[in-house]
Amino acid sequence: MDLTLAICVYNAEKYLVETLESVMAQTRGDFKLLIVDDCSTDGSVAAIRRFFEKHPREYELVELDRNRGICNARKTALEKASTKYILFVDADDPVKDTLVERLYEAAQEDKDVMAVTCWSRFIDMDGKQIAGGTFLGVRNKEEFNDKASRGKLFFMPIHTLFDRQIAIEAGGFVVDGFPDGKPRYQDFCEELDLWTRMSDRYKDGKYFKTVPEVLYYYRKSDGLSSNHFNMLLKMRYTKHNVRSRRAGKPEKTFSEFYASLSEQDLKALRDEATAADCLRNGVILLKKGNIVKGPWLILRSITTRPAYFFDKLKHNLRLGGK
Repeated sequence: MDLTLAICVYNAEKYLVETLESVMAQTRGDFKLLIVDDCSTDGSVAAIRRFFEKHPREYELVELDRNRGICNARKTALEKASTKYILFVDADDPVKDTLVERLYEAAQEDKDVMAVTCWSRFIDMDGKQIAGGTFLGVRNKEEFNDKASRGKLFFMPIHTLFDRQIAIEAGGFVVDGFPDGKPRYQDFCEELDLWTRMSDRYKDGKYFKTVPEVLYYYRKSDGLSSNHFNMLLKMRYTKHNVRSRRAGKPEKTFSEFYASLSEQDLKALRDEATAADCLRNGVILLKKGNIVKGPWLILRSITTRPAYFFDKLKHNLRLGGK
């Protein structure tokens, strides 16, 4: 099988064994295994070595000399691999034993398929299934062409098997053109940026598709969040560049794009981010029994951006049947 399964690791010692066990249990194990450690400060590297001493299997471990973030780690894996396909699995997420087999088979059904993804379910930090998951994705070439031809963004998870060369030709995981320091904007929606650039290949007959099965379990933190602004900003940047490319205009670096935004643009993004952060954090607090701050945050989300709240409500009601 011409496939590399890549795991990028940063301080994931607590969950690594569970993830590696699920990788070792694959019904098709004839893939190359590449692990990139982003200069972990915990015992992740030692845990990896101990695991494979007990469970012998050929693998390659790349230890980066300093921490540069997930986007750079994925870029390293993409360029280090030599197979036709690559599939990323996050270091803290277990996968179903048929993940590799089902995605690889789906990719072989048509030479024009350049990426195959699947559905996922959420689990908590203890590995127990909780409500929700990702049940999205285009099912066939017609759906893909309709979306790609209109310059839409492609929200596919990182656990997507994709053509490595096409990804590299599209620019791979971009780490240049961002401001120094934190937040590392390159680490937000890095896969969205790549999928959307790869989607330009619809003109060549290439397409994405989704296996409508839960083959992946995404570990979802119940901690409070304030990252929506960074994510929304990166999404707007990705949208700007796809429109520019399709119009034959030069793309902007992220730093150039950020500098071009007006105060009004930034305020609108901050309002949307506030609504998203308040809703997520309010639901978390309500589940934890905080009947004062939880409802207050949810109400703040509604009053800040009513449309956002009702869109999320409709979306979650639809996913509830999956």
